[in-house]
This record gives sequence, structure tokens and C-alpha cells, in this order.
Amino acid sequence: MRRYQLACVLFILLLFLASPAWAWPDERPAEFKYTCKEVEVTMRDGAKLAADLYLPEAPGPFPVIIERTPYNKNNCKWSSAPYFAERGYAVLIQDIRGRFRSPGEFYLYRDEGWGPLQDGYDTIEWAGTQSWSNGKVGTMGVSSSCFNQNLTAVTQPPHLKAMFCADSAANWYKDLAYPGGAYHTIMASWHLTFNEAVKPLTENLPDTRGYRGNADQWLSWHRRRIESNMGFWESWQSPAFAEFMEHTTYDDFWKQFAVDEHIEKFNVPAYFMSAWYDRYPQSAVQMYTEVKRRAASQLARDSVKLILGPWLHGGPLVMPRVIGDIDFSPEAEVNFGALRVRWFDYHLKGIDNGIMKEAPIRIFVMGENKWREENEWPIARTVSTRFYLRATKSGTVNSLNDGTLSREKPPAGEAPDSYDYHPGNPVPSIGGDLFVEPMGARDHTPADQRSLTFTSPPLTEDMEITGSSTFEFYASSSANDTDFVVALIDVHPNGYAQILRQNILRASCRESLEKPTPIQPGRVYKMTIPLYPISNLFKKGHRLRVTVTSSSFPKWMPNHNKFAKNNEEAPFTLAKNTLYHDAQRPSSIVLPVVPPKSAAGEVAKAR
Repeated sequence: MRRYQLACVLFILLLFLASPAWAWPDERPAEFKYTCKEVEVTMRDGAKLAADLYLPEAPGPFPVIIERTPYNKNNCKWSSAPYFAERGYAVLIQDIRGRFRSPGEFYLYRDEGWGPLQDGYDTIEWAGTQSWSNGKVGTMGVSSSCFNQNLTAVTQPPHLKAMFCADSAANWYKDLAYPGGAYHTIMASWHLTFNEAVKPLTENLPDTRGYRGNADQWLSWHRRRIESNMGFWESWQSPAFAEFMEHTTYDDFWKQFAVDEHIEKFNVPAYFMSAWYDRYPQSAVQMYTEVKRRAASQLARDSVKLILGPWLHGGPLVMPRVIGDIDFSPEAEVNFGALRVRWFDYHLKGIDNGIMKEAPIRIFVMGENKWREENEWPIARTVSTRFYLRATKSGTVNSLNDGTLSREKPPAGEAPDSYDYHPGNPVPSIGGDLFVEPMGARDHTPADQRSLTFTSPPLTEDMEITGSSTFEFYASSSANDTDFVVALIDVHPNGYAQILRQNILRASCRESLEKPTPIQPGRVYKMTIPLYPISNLFKKGHRLRVTVTSSSFPKWMPNHNKFAKNNEEAPFTLAKNTLYHDAQRPSSIVLPVVPPKSAAGEVAKAR
């Protein structure tokens, strides 16, 4: 009996030690009413940018939180500002230069960083010296409002003491505009939001006020554009947008926005946030790891934090649990506002609330639907595990080939797989980090059926993949340039193909984004496509699937299969693309498999 009791005690102890040492904190209640008024903030060139100032109805002075936005400060109606004002912060929501109530020329990000005009720096220093300010300033924001934080942090404003940055790029060219050298259509959709689009998009997309088109509407527009022989860039009138299109390679134009090349100048605590179904988990991971490695101050290196959840792009005050088709459980419903308040309470108010005692990284493991703390990235216990593309039929999907994904290397002489790629009839984008519906966790089967697929047998035990994967493949084309798109899929026992991650490579950029070179038709090349981070528990009975094709539209503009400065403007040609997987050319994917933490290891760590 005593042995049984002792065993029970040990079991409970191990469960306790294996569980996270933290829980999501309770929301700090509102303490203050607030007032709001518009103020003018003078920049170094004399421009007066408009901002809404939310002030608690209390004596003050207060720490300040700034968000600078292109999306309209909205005359004291910014949705999240009251949340922070009610908890004792002066909140400044500013229209950036040239947008809405702020005068000047709007040119995306040009005046945010280390150029001649430094609007972010000037705004922070203005806020830090006002009578209602205690001199401690934090910045926050999502997407564009996060990227301008990153640009401004490089300039080291003296009054900046902390930042919370969600869902944005570390490098504008590589992470968003031309990932893998291919043009990301989100750039067009984003400019559409700013009413800079003219024919034919305003005619064919019914709502030009936001990201409200859908994939079918973009596909319809693309086909009509080709039928009418209209160049893509003829559809737009925007000086900034035209300049983005003039610079299709990673040149000095794009390097003026390359935050990742200046991280050694970061000197304040930063909390980076992104999501598995966002475009930027790789950016957040890169910012975290590089700030920790080479930031200007020890404070910045020691304080940086990272959180990665199962969500889409963008951050409401409470993050949702249903993303696309899948309910990720109540665990996913994180109070984003409360998390930011804790961060700023510590760094701007000096409240020791325990946030800096927590592990620096929090990740949400999809499939298991649980949060976990980690101390490093990549996770130290990760085992790089290679799966090979094989010709054997999996019997799981009516795709172009229905191949198998296997731990066994292919034999000599295994036949390659070929497919015809027609730029006018691209494979549709379905789910993932798509910027229009359908977004998030979706059934990728309709796209799989038009692709090469390689699917594993059912797993005999659970397998967690957390981190970045690498697709290494051998391919040829009948054209002198083309694209290759790879996706990682979790195939459920009922056949539902849950997309996890997808990326692209323009063949001419296989060696360099700065100096692309054509491929020789018919020649076999070894190429690599990085798959950005994911965390997913592939449960027992599930299958892994890798899909390969040459397009995903409207996510990326279809390659016209012609090596040219602006490929999408060239007359399109058909391409026959071939993927090889034999003993001499063993195409494969390398996955970051994370074994579970052992109870013994947890006990040792606790000691």
C-alpha cells in the first residue's frame, strides 16, 4: 500500500514538474476614466503630424505608449487605446506622414527609420518631454505599425524604453515583397487598401477599402488581364508602388528598409509576437534571435521575448481560438491586451509582476493545442529528420502523381515526375498565410490534386515538428526561368489536408536575390526552399504530406516562365517542369522533430 501511495505522489510530482511554470495572468482591471483630444507633433522639417492623445483622468505624469499607423487614427476612436489609458498610460495614436489628418507626402516607410526624416524618433522624443509624460515611452503596433517600430528602434531615441512588436517583417524585400525572388501579391492588395489602385482592380474587386477580395475574384482578374494582354503594372498609379516594381532584386533601394542589417543598434527591451498562420513567424524568430545575439545593450539582449500562437495576421485585444476550419481550444484565446500591459507595467512603471522571470519563448503546439515555454531557438533537443520523395503510390489523393514520403532513400533509376505549368491557369492558394479568404487552417486537397504530392504512411506514434524545415530538391524546366512552390501538410485520418506552411523559390534566384541568373532549359539543378517555422503535433494515425507545384495564386504573381527583370510583364510561355527523386538526385525535406521533454530531465532542471 505504501508503495502505491509513494508511486501516486511521484506521479503527481512529475506531472507538476512537466507542466508549464506559468499561467496566463488575470487581466488587470481598469482604474481610470480618460479624455481624448487631437494634438500636433512637430517633425524636424516643420511638418505637424496629427495624433490623438488619450490621457487618464488623474494627476499624472504618465508613461506613454505610442502607435503610429497608416490606417487612420480615427479621431479618438482607435479601438485599443482606451484599454491602456484606463490602466494608467498616456496613449498617442498618430497618423503617419501623408495619411488622413497628417500632412505631407505619403511614401511607405521612407520617413520612419534612419533616413533624412525620422518621424518615429521625433514623435517619441516629443512625447517623452511633455508635461503629462514621465519620460518613459513605449511603442506598440501590429503589421505596418510594428515594422515602423523596428525601423525607429535602429535610431535609438533616448526616451524609448520598451517596444511590443507584432506580425511584421525583419527584411521588407525578403520577408514580404519578393520572398524567394517572387512577387507577393499582398503588396498589391495593401496599396489597394490605400486607394492607389486604378484600372482594372477597382472594377473587378467590389470593395477597395480593405483586404476584402477573395481568391476567386483575384483569379478572375488575372485571367481577364492575360486575355486582354494588359501588363500587371499598367493597373496601378502610385509613385512609390512604381518604384517598388522597378527594383525587383535585393538592391540598395530595399536595403534602406532592411532592419535585419541594423539589429546591432537595438538597445531597448523588445517583445516580438507572430502566428503560425501569419506571414511573419520567421521574421519574429529572426528578430528575437538576432537581438539576443547582437543588440547594442545587455539590457536588450537579456530582455527580448518571443511568443508564437496559432492565429492569423493581426492582433485584436483577445486572440481567437477558431482559425479557419479548426478550433484550437480555449488555450488559444490569449488576452493580447493584458500581455502588453504586463510588459509595459514592468518596463515603464517598474512593477515587478514576474514577466521577466518567465522563460523568454512561448509557443503554441498545434495538434496538441497547448502552450509551452522554451529557453532557446531553435529548440536544443531538436532532431533534424530527413524524409525522401518517392515514386511509390500512397493511395491518399488523386494528385498528378500520388507519391510517397519515406525515411528510405530512393533507389537508382527511380523515374522523375513532370507536370505542365500554365501561367494563365495557376494552382489556387488555399489557407495558410493567405491575405484573402480562405485563410488559416484549411483543407488544401483541391490544390493538392493539381500538384505533385508525396504522402507518408500513417504515423505509428505522435511526432512533433517545431521550427524551420528545409526542402532540398533536384529539378529542371523547359523554360529559362520558372517558380517552384512547396507546402507542408498534416493529413488527418479522414483525409482532411491541413495546410501548415508554404513557400516559393524563383529558379533564377536559386543562388542570389541580388543577382539572379537564368537556368538552362533541360539542365537539372539542385535547389533549396526554406519552410518558415511551424509547431504542430502530427498525431498517431495522421500523415505528413509535401506538395510541389509552380504557382499559388493569388498569394504570388504567376511566373511567366521567362527570365526578365520584370518576369510578370513578359509574354508568358508554357513550361514543363520535372522533379527528380532517385539515388543520385534524392529530393527530400528536412524536418525539425522535437522529442518530448523527459520527466527525468524536468526533475534535473528543477533541482
